[in-house]
Amino acid sequence: MNLREFKHLPVPFQFLILLGKVLPRKVGLLIASLIGTVVGSLRKLPLIQAIRANQWVLHNQQLTRKELNRFPRLVFRSAAKCFFDYLYFLSRPEKLEEIIRFSPEAEAAITRIANNEPCVVVCPHLSNFDLMGYALALNDINVQVLSYPDPVATYRWQNELRQRRSVTVTPMSLSAFRQARQRLREGGSVLTGLDRPLEKGFHEKYQPHFFGHPAHLPVTYVRMALEAEVPVFVFAAVYLPDGIYYLEGSAPIWLERYDDLETEILTNTHKVLGEAEKIIKKYPQQWAMFYPVWPQFLGI
Repeated sequence: MNLREFKHLPVPFQFLILLGKVLPRKVGLLIASLIGTVVGSLRKLPLIQAIRANQWVLHNQQLTRKELNRFPRLVFRSAAKCFFDYLYFLSRPEKLEEIIRFSPEAEAAITRIANNEPCVVVCPHLSNFDLMGYALALNDINVQVLSYPDPVATYRWQNELRQRRSVTVTPMSLSAFRQARQRLREGGSVLTGLDRPLEKGFHEKYQPHFFGHPAHLPVTYVRMALEAEVPVFVFAAVYLPDGIYYLEGSAPIWLERYDDLETEILTNTHKVLGEAEKIIKKYPQQWAMFYPVWPQFLGI
């Protein structure tokens, strides 16, 4: 990263990048945690409002006011620590094996990808998904990542950083989808997110239910998996109390055909989202979704 790119980053990111270069991990994580706690206390930030709305739905609208106020601090604390770790280990790849573990389901999916058996992998925004992607790339597990279309400056920088670390990133577009379909036909695999809401102009025709409420979430991965006749896997990197990042993975989800297109898309999407819901419920404080999945609950 050059100085001009560095100056255009948000100040907290600049600070964490510097910390990742010079501090021991324990000290850096402590400072990152403090930064996350402070930012998570700024209730008027749109990001805070989004977290409150998302956690309200995730917890079946049963949180007390005190609990609801606490979750943005927990989420930002988790996100800041993950971001520090990502930057810390980017320059220390030899240490990654010490803090990365895989579930049996994730290992089976990774073996499938390594053997050029195509699949579609979808991920909720839990914990340190970027660090886990870097770890997989270091082990020659290469997939095409379909990222959010028309990203803001910070996300563009993240995508550039992923590209530099041997991760193939293509923002969603007709060209990227054609490339992904071709990749699946040739034995490669594709990875994308499943829980970031699409903005106006990018909305899908269908609104699947997520945690019991309709949401403008992507469904294109279902179309691609059906077309290629490949399974879908849900991956989620989570942070454990002992400082280990653990890659949770689902069993292969084989999609079903239906005569009615809407039924086919929504039924299969719900099958995939149901697996993601199970993991997010286990680690709600690590769900780093800073956009309102259900805008109707903003201001809660």
